[in-house]
Amino acid sequence: MPINSKFTFVQILFLFISSAFFGAHAQSILDTDMSIDADKKPLGHILDLMEQKGNFRFAYYSKLVVKDSAVTIHSKQSTIKDVLDQLLGNKYEYKESKGFIILRYAPLELALVLEKNSVVGDHQVVSGYIMDVKTNKRIENASVYEKNALQSTLTDKEGVFELKLKNVLETIELTVVKENYKTITTIFLSEVKIQMGSRKSNSDYVDGDFSAVERTGIGRFFISSKQKIQSLNLGGFISEVPVQASIIPSLSTRGMMNSQLNSSFSLNLLGGYTGGVRGLEMAGLYNITRMNVNALQMAGIFNTVGGSVNGVQLAGIYNNVFGDLNGLQMSGINNSIKGSLHGLQLTGIYNSVQKDSKGMQMSAIYNTVKGTQNGLQISGIYNSGSGIVRGAQIAGVLNYAKELDGFQFGLINITDSPSGYSMGLLNFKKNGYKKISITSNEISDINVAVKTGDNKLYTILMAGRSERSDEEKLTSFGIGFGTNILLGKRFTYNPEISSQYLYLGNWDRYNSLSKFDSPFTFRIFKGLAISAGPSFNIYTSEKRDKNTLDNNTSTFVQDRTKRYNVIKDNNKGISGWVGWSFGVTLF
Repeated sequence: MPINSKFTFVQILFLFISSAFFGAHAQSILDTDMSIDADKKPLGHILDLMEQKGNFRFAYYSKLVVKDSAVTIHSKQSTIKDVLDQLLGNKYEYKESKGFIILRYAPLELALVLEKNSVVGDHQVVSGYIMDVKTNKRIENASVYEKNALQSTLTDKEGVFELKLKNVLETIELTVVKENYKTITTIFLSEVKIQMGSRKSNSDYVDGDFSAVERTGIGRFFISSKQKIQSLNLGGFISEVPVQASIIPSLSTRGMMNSQLNSSFSLNLLGGYTGGVRGLEMAGLYNITRMNVNALQMAGIFNTVGGSVNGVQLAGIYNNVFGDLNGLQMSGINNSIKGSLHGLQLTGIYNSVQKDSKGMQMSAIYNTVKGTQNGLQISGIYNSGSGIVRGAQIAGVLNYAKELDGFQFGLINITDSPSGYSMGLLNFKKNGYKKISITSNEISDINVAVKTGDNKLYTILMAGRSERSDEEKLTSFGIGFGTNILLGKRFTYNPEISSQYLYLGNWDRYNSLSKFDSPFTFRIFKGLAISAGPSFNIYTSEKRDKNTLDNNTSTFVQDRTKRYNVIKDNNKGISGWVGWSFGVTLF
């Protein structure tokens, strides 16, 4: 590595380490021997085969690794690193992390030129510049960080950097990272008095693309351009610290390194931009977390997490998780999960899960699950399941399930599958039961009923009308349920129960009719059938106005049903009879 000739500080140890530095502490995967034989096979197939043989996983951005490209390789008992070099050439570097090999696209090389390493007050000041090895061009916006002190900076337009390190150890480790460049680390001795004990941080690489929060509207507004560049350069590098604090993202205890820190306690006076949380994070206004949250996250306005949440997320207005949520998510307006839900979502307006849900969603307005739902959706207006719904949907107005293997309850229920159960005023199912029947019975001259659902269970909306004179009229309306039992190719049996309100010219008198109809249906041809059968009826009439002295039971109903009576009124307001119905069914 090029070194400025003016650099004459005492006891300098200068060591250039490429990407293998990050795997030096855990060489067990990359140094494992493996044999691979393949002729013109897709690169993705070979990577899958290596995962199976080595019992590890690859992590990479799919747009930077051409999995469909044909590759030929014959490698006998070579290390996994050597196999990858043969497959990918020198355009990638490899990092290890807890059972993963992370492939990072890095076709270019950079160099660090150290110009200053001196003590100023109680700080060790380190400065220099970063350049492209091939072109000697200075590199702007390269991240330079000291991994033990957890301090970092970006190079300026001239590629120059300066770090003021406090309480450093005997050795200083400067790491330089820039997109599309291979990572390098320089180790040298500090000139300050060596501190007793060890303060080395627990650093590692975490698998995943954690740039999601930076691409959101919230991220573009609250995160500075320098912080975004820093996060892009360092990627999944994460270090463990006990505590971090911020006023706003640009004013924090660790500066730009905050986005790479996983802390046990995170306190953000107004708002914060951190790497991850494994304990408690609190903010007066907002929390922006690049990676994972484990335990509890609270904010006055919103929380957004680029990884997954295992625990509880609370916000006054809005919660957003790009990974999975295992636990509780609660907000005043909206909860959003790009991954899967295992737990409970509670909000005032809208809950959204992009993948699968195992648990419960509750909102005043709208719930949606794009994947498979195993659990319960409850909303004031609308529930939607774009995948398989194996649980229950309960809505004040509308439920939709692409494939229903559970239960729907709402005013209107819609599903694109014939399975499951729907109960509401209107139920529309694929190949379902959709009929209009026009009938006459002992008290109503004409009745019209709309029947929707399926053969197992359909809902009935009905209305009827009768007239005996200009003064005596009956209007009925009600709901019911029925089932369609096949008796043959053209014959069905349709037992139905219903409850109707009878209006007899006076709203002060409550008149209800409970019916059990037992019609048999014969299909004449497709779209037209006739039906007829007996019914059993219980009629109840009670006075709303206690000062009214009229007999409880309407003479209209008495006159129409007295020859069929099996239960007489006896001035108690209850009577019953065996009736009949006859009519046609359309569709």
